[in-house]
Amino acid sequence: MEFTLNIFTLNCWGIPVVSKNRKERIEAIATYLQTASHNIVCLQEVWCERDYLYLKDQLQKQFPFSHYFYSGVFGSGLCIFTKWAIQDVFFHQWPLNGYIHKIHHGDWFGGKGVGLCRIKYNDRLINIYCTHLHAEYHEDDIYLAHRVLQAYSTAELVNLTSSPADVSILAGDLNAAPGDLSFRLITQLPSLLDPYTLLGDHDQFAKQIGTSDNINNSYSDQKLVKLCPEGKRIDHILFNVDSKYEAQVNSYGNPMEERVPGEPFSYSDHDAVALELKIKPSQSKPKRQYSVEKHFQETIEEAIKVCREATVLLASGPITL
Repeated sequence: MEFTLNIFTLNCWGIPVVSKNRKERIEAIATYLQTASHNIVCLQEVWCERDYLYLKDQLQKQFPFSHYFYSGVFGSGLCIFTKWAIQDVFFHQWPLNGYIHKIHHGDWFGGKGVGLCRIKYNDRLINIYCTHLHAEYHEDDIYLAHRVLQAYSTAELVNLTSSPADVSILAGDLNAAPGDLSFRLITQLPSLLDPYTLLGDHDQFAKQIGTSDNINNSYSDQKLVKLCPEGKRIDHILFNVDSKYEAQVNSYGNPMEERVPGEPFSYSDHDAVALELKIKPSQSKPKRQYSVEKHFQETIEEAIKVCREATVLLASGPITL
């Protein structure tokens, strides 16, 4: 019997004191979700527990089940809301999470990682993974090795825990665009599909799909907008279905307006992503694909090279502020 999943993800940019219009934006996000058709919601950068509790209270009717992944000093910033019962939860904190002396970046104190909620919908099990990889911050990207190891750790977790789930969904801010090393690790090891590649006409959606620093977001860096008006697609919803099912992408993209209604600002400094999947029994019986493709070996070798170069750099001297 077929069923439909409607997943929503958003980096909420909810840093106390630092994030502009945080209170108004959190309230607007709650208002949007109260009337939207999503049945699974994954949020990142909900750093203030008060904001999570506010969202939980406001969304109790639409999403009676939720979980916040506490971690580190400030919390992981990750939470999941769902219409269906959460059967199990698990959080994996990454062993490499930025540098403690980079206080203004804050990743180390957040204890970031990947959270898993296993949801039971009738007789089906759905794994929902929510995550937020380390940002670049600078052009020289001293955190590349951190992000690569976080991506591999996340990919391993998905690969090892996806069974016995019928559907596995990974949603969040990966700080990696398609083709980037981190993105390839996450999609190749557990064989996660990018819905964008399943759309009919890629060019038709190209300028609407950038989720960070695009021309339509009020908080975008104008220098980056001039260089690339469509922005970067670094927020994703990836999926995999068991071989006894097949999935059809009904819709994919940013479901929210460019501005909070009645306000001059956007919902966040990132754009949201929503995916509607139609899941139905498969007519054929294909074998599930794991990381057997020969190009995955090339990806692993590239990741090892990045980590070795980072180790040499650390050995040469201290990382400055």
